[in-house]
Amino acid sequence: MASSVAEICPTGLCESSDLILSFVNTRNADTGQPGPSGNRAGLAEWLARAGRTERDLVVTNADTVAADELRSTFVTIFRAHAGCADSDTSVSEAEAYLHRIAERYPLIAKISTDGCTLVPAQTGVPGAFGSLLAAAADLAARGGWSRLKVCKHPTCHTGFFDKTRNSSGLYCSTACGSQMSMRAYRSRLKNG
Repeated sequence: MASSVAEICPTGLCESSDLILSFVNTRNADTGQPGPSGNRAGLAEWLARAGRTERDLVVTNADTVAADELRSTFVTIFRAHAGCADSDTSVSEAEAYLHRIAERYPLIAKISTDGCTLVPAQTGVPGAFGSLLAAAADLAARGGWSRLKVCKHPTCHTGFFDKTRNSSGLYCSTACGSQMSMRAYRSRLKNG
C-alpha cells in the first residue's frame, strides 16, 4: 500500500480518478445538483467530455438507465469509503452489481514494453462504461480506490479524491468542512 498521495497519483488527481469522478459528478439538468443526468443529451455530453467522440455514437434510453445505475453504484461505494454507507446490504448489492456488469462491459489487457493496462473490449457507450471499470481497476491496483469518496456534507454529496496523508478526508472542499464544523459548533452551543 502506498504511503503518500504522491505515490498513488504522482501528478495529483490521476486520469483514472478524473474519469470516474467526472462521471459520478454529473449534474442533473433540472436541479444542478450532483445526480443522474436523466436524459440522453446529458449522457452524450459526458461522453464527449470523456473523449468519446466516435462517429455514429448513438445514446439510447437504455444507455441512460445503465449510466444512472452505474453512477448510483459508484456513489454507494464511495459513501462507504467515507464511512457513511446506508447499510451493509446496499454496499453488498453495489459490489454484486459491479461484478455482474463486468461481464457486460469486458476489458482486455493491453501489454506493451511500458507495462500492462486494461482497456474496454467494446466501443461506443459500452466502451465508455468499460473504461470506467478499467479506471476502477487501475486505482485499485495502485492503492487509490478507497480514496474515492462522496462528500459527507448533507447538501453536497460531490465525489472527490481524498488527498489527505492518512485517507481521513470527509469533505470535498474546505468550504464544506467549515460549514459542517460550524453546524456542529452551533449545535453544541444550542444543546449545551
